[in-house]
Amino acid sequence: MTARTVRVLLAATAATGLFALTACGSIDVSTDDAAPSPRPTTSAASASPTVEPTTDTAADSGEVPNPCELLTPADVNALTSREITQVDRGDADSGPTRTCQWQLEEGVLAVFLSPTSADDFAVRDPDAIDVDGVGDEAYTSAGHLFVRSGDLLVDVYATGAGDEAGDQTVATATAEKIISQL
Repeated sequence: MTARTVRVLLAATAATGLFALTACGSIDVSTDDAAPSPRPTTSAASASPTVEPTTDTAADSGEVPNPCELLTPADVNALTSREITQVDRGDADSGPTRTCQWQLEEGVLAVFLSPTSADDFAVRDPDAIDVDGVGDEAYTSAGHLFVRSGDLLVDVYATGAGDEAGDQTVATATAEKIISQL
């Protein structure tokens, strides 16, 4: 099994797990246009090892940004044309992948951010479809949009737009917004 296949399976499993937790409670969400919270920092002694950067992104510093802080509730509402009913924030201490999932009145928007490299990103499902114009390179596979921006992997999963093309449009706009916030 290739590293890319393992990553895709882990992302799909994480999305399924987060989706299953949605009935466990709710979080009140403000839809104001407040700016996202600043990203937490760590001391040099606690920073994780990094990969040699190819372009400048937030992942280059060894810090994977929190997607819940990169998109405001108003951003999510505008990107999806849906109201947020719940936000599931991933655990920052659970590994190098940072996650955020917004449960919507219809559908879900999930973002997974993790370190990657051009070589790792090149390992993918043979049925993947390339997507032009997003990040350094991008493709879709198994309902996810995978985008490489420097040494950061942006994995977006969107449902609720009504059809696959609509979900892809939401995923692409979300990835572009995430990249613009780095």
